[in-house]
Amino acid sequence: MVPTAIVLSHTEQADRLRASCPAAEPRAVVAGDICFDRMRASRALRPSYRQAFGLSPGQKLVVVSSTWGPESLLGAAPGLLLRLAEQLPFDEFRILLAPHPNIVAGHSSWQFGEYTAAARRAGVTIPKDVDAWRTAIIAADIVVGDHGSVPFYSAALGIPLILATAPVESVDPRSPIAKLLDTAPRIDIRGDLATQIRDVIIDHDPDRYSPITTFTTSEPDASPANLRSLMYRTMKFPEPAEPAELSALPMPSQPLHAPHSYLAVVRSGRNRTASIIRYPAERLRSGYETPRGTYIVVGTTEPRRRWMQLADAVVGDPSSQTTAWIAETLAALPGSMLAAAPDEAGVWYLGDRTGTIVTATGDACHLPLVTPLACHHLAQSRPLSEFAGEWEIDCADRILVVTVRTVGHGSFASAQPDL
Repeated sequence: MVPTAIVLSHTEQADRLRASCPAAEPRAVVAGDICFDRMRASRALRPSYRQAFGLSPGQKLVVVSSTWGPESLLGAAPGLLLRLAEQLPFDEFRILLAPHPNIVAGHSSWQFGEYTAAARRAGVTIPKDVDAWRTAIIAADIVVGDHGSVPFYSAALGIPLILATAPVESVDPRSPIAKLLDTAPRIDIRGDLATQIRDVIIDHDPDRYSPITTFTTSEPDASPANLRSLMYRTMKFPEPAEPAELSALPMPSQPLHAPHSYLAVVRSGRNRTASIIRYPAERLRSGYETPRGTYIVVGTTEPRRRWMQLADAVVGDPSSQTTAWIAETLAALPGSMLAAAPDEAGVWYLGDRTGTIVTATGDACHLPLVTPLACHHLAQSRPLSEFAGEWEIDCADRILVVTVRTVGHGSFASAQPDL
């Protein structure tokens, strides 16, 4: 079948088409790139997209992009996604995978599941919406990619970029993507990933790739009008009189995930101050050193059996029967020193094996940090009742203030907050 029109985004593509297939030149139409134009039109909504993703101020979004095939990121380095999740503290970073829609067809749904199962448990978000990558790269602080189009778009938008694989032989050597693959930095998969990610973000110059990404489109913001005119000409219908408008991309439908079970490295200071760094519990499998002051906090959403057996603390879901749940959970898991969960109003309850209960109040998204901090307190052979007071917690370069009160001792079921 001979196409009526071959739509191109830039005149340089027309030049390459002419050189490789002169007979196709009359069908070529340089109409621009509507996908890129919509992303350009949406850049002002970056704060809104980040808010919809649930990102905290200063939190970094890492978008991992993989096309399909053996030379793609997932094909050539299938363990990288999990290694990123294991090494990046999740209060400082969130990770989203932007897979090419052809991955399932090219690798099979089973293989894709094998690539991503552990990473999902480690808190990596894999959106159901195949177009979610567009808002993700606008919200992103860095893209880790391969020779697909997503890394090129992100570079064109001024987002920091690092490549996990760069098979130049798989693309046209005359193409802009080939030049980007030759220019962008490569990640050392076996090295310190957190340091490499931070360095690329810090050292980034938004205009670094502009001599290459200027070839994204030669019709910036004109693609709606150009494409509509082409379609109506092709159909031989009169074109509508109203202008063809660009619309911004829709808001993300769901926030990013965080791991339900994690390792927390706690360092306490003076006068109820502490610092906390949290990693996914999947890090337990990796062989990384676990320093003193590290506690295993396990959520109730599909935890591994070994995690429950090793758990220092167990965290439950909101409930009107939180204190009863604490008692029953500690009875069922004799190796755990603490159980914690919020009530329906968002107040966090923490209970130990003596029957002591404390509550924690403050910013709701920061209250989970109280659980590993309480574990650290108990590990120093101090009673939970002495944990009460106002705490300042340094986490991901943010100082978070929470207030802890003792509300009961010896009777989980009857404890009520004294607020």
